[in-house]
Amino acid sequence: MLRSIRVRLTLWYVVMLAAILAAFSAGVYLALRANLYSNLNDSLDSKAAAIGAAVQDGGGRPQLTPDAAPPDPDGEQFVRLFDASGALVFDNSTVEAGVLPDSDAVTAAAEGATDRRTESVSGDDVRILTVPVYRDGSVFAIAQVGKSEGDVHDTLRTLLLIIAAAYPLTLGLASAGGVFLAGRALGPIGRVTTMARRLSAEDLNQRIEADLPDDEVGRLVTTFNEMIARLDAAFRRQRQFTADASHELRTPLTAIKGQTEVALQQERSAEGYRDVLRAVNSQADRMIRLVGSLLTLARADSGGAALTLEQVDLGKLLADAADQIASATAAAKQIEVRVSGGPEVHLSADEDLLLQLVLNLLDNAVKYSPPGASVTISWAAEDGDAVVRVSDTGPGIAPEHLKHIFDRFYRVEESRASETAGFGLGLSISRWIAEAHGGTLAAESLPGSGSTFTLRIPLERRSDSS
Repeated sequence: MLRSIRVRLTLWYVVMLAAILAAFSAGVYLALRANLYSNLNDSLDSKAAAIGAAVQDGGGRPQLTPDAAPPDPDGEQFVRLFDASGALVFDNSTVEAGVLPDSDAVTAAAEGATDRRTESVSGDDVRILTVPVYRDGSVFAIAQVGKSEGDVHDTLRTLLLIIAAAYPLTLGLASAGGVFLAGRALGPIGRVTTMARRLSAEDLNQRIEADLPDDEVGRLVTTFNEMIARLDAAFRRQRQFTADASHELRTPLTAIKGQTEVALQQERSAEGYRDVLRAVNSQADRMIRLVGSLLTLARADSGGAALTLEQVDLGKLLADAADQIASATAAAKQIEVRVSGGPEVHLSADEDLLLQLVLNLLDNAVKYSPPGASVTISWAAEDGDAVVRVSDTGPGIAPEHLKHIFDRFYRVEESRASETAGFGLGLSISRWIAEAHGGTLAAESLPGSGSTFTLRIPLERRSDSS
């Protein structure tokens, strides 16, 4: 049972409540006891003062009329009067086994001292106050008043009985209430546990339906639902990625298989076999590029692609990238690649990955621009970031496609895939490279107005970048 949070919470609650109740009960008992004894002493002080005022001079001998101190029929209090020598002159005590006069207290009062003590009589405690009575500046008489502490003891005993009965009853009710409240509070956690046991990679659609306040448990349930939603999206992306990769790999494999089967069906000339081998080699190159892209993304997802940081001359890197594209794909389509000069900018980056990113953007712009168009690349330093912009004058990208262009294997027009020989992974890799450097990659485009890709990378490596 101690493995249950509900039981442990209840036990801790009951133990703490028991300690608090014990301290509270002790405090109440001691405070009441002190107050009762204080009232008893005050009562004796008042009585002694009244007796002192009622003492009369009977020819040099103190006197006290019975009317001034009538006897107590219950025998719980008494009044005695002594002369200055300590001789008893008045006593209204009615208890047969009453308190005997204490010569020490009388002697002390005769010398001007006040004596307060408790005497035990037949199992009952009696509080006794002995005070001097002055006339003309000297002790004329000695007054002694006593009162039983029985009422004080009865009151305290009653309080103890109430505490003894209420203490376990309160703890019992608190335990039951603690179990109930802990169960109510931890109920959603139980539902989280039950649902977590039912979850699997094939079924992540379930959510905890609970109308909970914005407290610790409510936030836990919300966080759990958000985590399941993220896992669901991640598994969906993984399944889609696997399906797309399989499809892309199957295409060149099918082409290779078809070419070899046709070549084996009949004898061919050497040139015919060379044509088949060239076609097979082209498809093999396509597979190598695809596998390389997939490997890059796999390393990115696993965090295993470490950056080799160095100081990079941004202008020189962009110029080299533009020259590579201009002498390759751009020349074949008569597309002009323009480099718009900018300030001298140096930044801490992985030069090879940064070059791959820029080449991807330029290659993408050239592929989807019509013959005779132009592509412009520019750079600047803005707010501590190196900013690179690649613009083209192509057909642009429709808004419904623009939000997906960084998704893996996404291509705006499937019909153009064979023409451009792309896989839909270049922009995904480019965005990962930008984010690995602590930067961002964004796209702006309108149909018929061309597209602009903007890369922002901090000039200095930030501590939270990875």
